[in-house]
Amino acid sequence: MILIAYGTRPEIIKLFPVVDALKSEGIPFKTLFTGQQTDLYEDVKDLVPTADFSFADAFSGEGKHNTLGMSFIKICEASERLLSDRSFDLVLVQGDTTTAWALAQMAFYNGIKVAHVEAGLRTFDLENPYPEEANRILIDHVAFLNFAPTDRACRNLRKSGARGVYLVGNTVVDAVNHFKDNLRLVNEASNVVPVTLHRRENHDIMAFLFDELNDVATHNPELEFVLPIHPNPNVNRHRTRLTATNIRVVRPVNYPDMLRLMSRASFLISDSGGIQEEATCFNKKVIILRKVTERPEVVDMGLGVLAGRDIAKHIEWAKVPPEPAVKSPYGRGNAAKKIARILREKVG
Repeated sequence: MILIAYGTRPEIIKLFPVVDALKSEGIPFKTLFTGQQTDLYEDVKDLVPTADFSFADAFSGEGKHNTLGMSFIKICEASERLLSDRSFDLVLVQGDTTTAWALAQMAFYNGIKVAHVEAGLRTFDLENPYPEEANRILIDHVAFLNFAPTDRACRNLRKSGARGVYLVGNTVVDAVNHFKDNLRLVNEASNVVPVTLHRRENHDIMAFLFDELNDVATHNPELEFVLPIHPNPNVNRHRTRLTATNIRVVRPVNYPDMLRLMSRASFLISDSGGIQEEATCFNKKVIILRKVTERPEVVDMGLGVLAGRDIAKHIEWAKVPPEPAVKSPYGRGNAAKKIARILREKVG
């Protein structure tokens, strides 16, 4: 029996193709929602079956806004009870969240194998992204199976001595292809520029980034900037700094609508990791508001530029249409099927 654990919106987006593939292969599994993130959960929860187990009650009420340590402790304590009381052959986690690391650690402590989806990503800077870089390194080293999205990720894993390394691609391509087919999305060109800002390591400079975005919008009136505002108060409280008439601040949009925005974007501005990957599926350029990226493939293929905090410097680069579409470095959209087949072989 496999336990598939998730606690945030990005985890669900990248794990629902795996859930579907396990169903197709007839591999038994249970699902766990830790409740780490509830604000952005509603629009994607239907992508996966109703969770067999949930820790969401631990995050309700006065304790809703938790520190990293508080969230980690709550998930670890609940996971310890769950894993010690039931028989699981393997716990499958995705990415580098608090949920992923807490479940991986508790599975390891209970002698249960761990499978890591999207393993091997590295910036080689523990402060960027924080705390994700540390989380994923730790998960990779306790994992029995490491499912890497790219050749570079495979090399990172093998160089570090990680076990069970398999190149499968990234399940985000599976997810995007699912919605492309169902929504009949096609790449278009328009004056729309989607913007997303949320990273913890950018919270200290968020006011500056909002001012920078406002200045860029003022000097580029032909563009329409659309910012789905993140609910985190460290982001949301700066929205009043955006006074340019061509900036539209909207509520967080659901995943299909975000993909619609991306499909007709001129280019994107973001500090998100997932946006970088999804951009390759639509052949869109991204101004990456980070010092480093664990997805250098996006930069290497000419679709991304590391901007730090300087948006204006890269606007003219972003306006130039990219070269004709090339294959995404994250695969063709069959990562979940590969993962399911490996799990059947290795776990039975």
